[in-house]
Amino acid sequence: MPLRRLFAVILFAALGAAPAAAAERETLRIVGSSTMYAYLAEAAEDFGRDTPFRAPVIEATGTVGGFKIFCSDVGLNSPDLIAASRRITPIEEEHCLSNSIADIAEFKVGYDGIVLARSLEGSRFAVSRATLWRAVARSVKVDGKLVANPYRLWSDISPTLPATPIRIYGPPLTSGTRDVFVHLVMNPGCADLPVSAPDAEVRDVCGHVREDGAYVNAGEDDEMIARRLLDDPQAIGIIGYGILKRHIHRLQGLPVEGVAPSDESLEDGNYPLSRPLYLYVKVAHIGRIPGLMEFVERFLAENMIGPEGRLFRSGLIPMRADEFAFVREAVRELKARTGNR
Repeated sequence: MPLRRLFAVILFAALGAAPAAAAERETLRIVGSSTMYAYLAEAAEDFGRDTPFRAPVIEATGTVGGFKIFCSDVGLNSPDLIAASRRITPIEEEHCLSNSIADIAEFKVGYDGIVLARSLEGSRFAVSRATLWRAVARSVKVDGKLVANPYRLWSDISPTLPATPIRIYGPPLTSGTRDVFVHLVMNPGCADLPVSAPDAEVRDVCGHVREDGAYVNAGEDDEMIARRLLDDPQAIGIIGYGILKRHIHRLQGLPVEGVAPSDESLEDGNYPLSRPLYLYVKVAHIGRIPGLMEFVERFLAENMIGPEGRLFRSGLIPMRADEFAFVREAVRELKARTGNR
């Protein structure tokens, strides 16, 4: 049966009654993106302090891992919400449906950007996506042959780049940031190479990251990557823009395609590595988990994710006014639909 997608309203049409819950839980459970963790933690702290409900438990599982957990069961032992640094994929939708999770609300939260950060002590240089692909790809073509990536220094790729080792701390395969990096950097970078360079054989491996130590799987925690950059000024880290903003006095963001990451360049869409952030709600849990609808309302309120909201000051890039109005209407519709539970 095909799925019906309604932006920021109900992701899945109800395909049948959800299994009855055995017992209520007293605390909300949220899984998902490490990029979203700081935003959720800030909102959760306020929620636990200012309302009669307990503060939600938040697990930074990464977006990929979060969807696996979220879609595994509709029972109350499963999470109530997932925060995601990208939209749910068709495969993840099917996983949810295969486990009788047929009613999920999707809300856009705002925007973030993937940035290439390094210590202010390191040199500043601009990169293109084609350059980044050459730096990160597992295999490249040299003299007509597909070979293991031979580039060890940035200057090996271009003499205009610094003669320093290529060392990039980035997210693992379980991370939504890694998915978005492949989508926004690796695949376009490979495609943007001269026609004579990448043939079909090369394009088949465009998204594969090298495993020779130049790219370091540094875990889901962007804050940990930021700390490693402070200890390693010649390295580059792939982190969310919000983390860069929190460390702006110690880290710098490298320009990509000639555009530096900033509030303005992410808001107007000029920065090429911007991305939307999402919150997904298991509708069957509303009315069964105390405070679930209340937390959704509070997190998606103007004073939290709006242009002057608290999370803007923490690094979240707000939506356009029309997008935000659509989300607020979707929250009202969800509350009305589940209000008798």
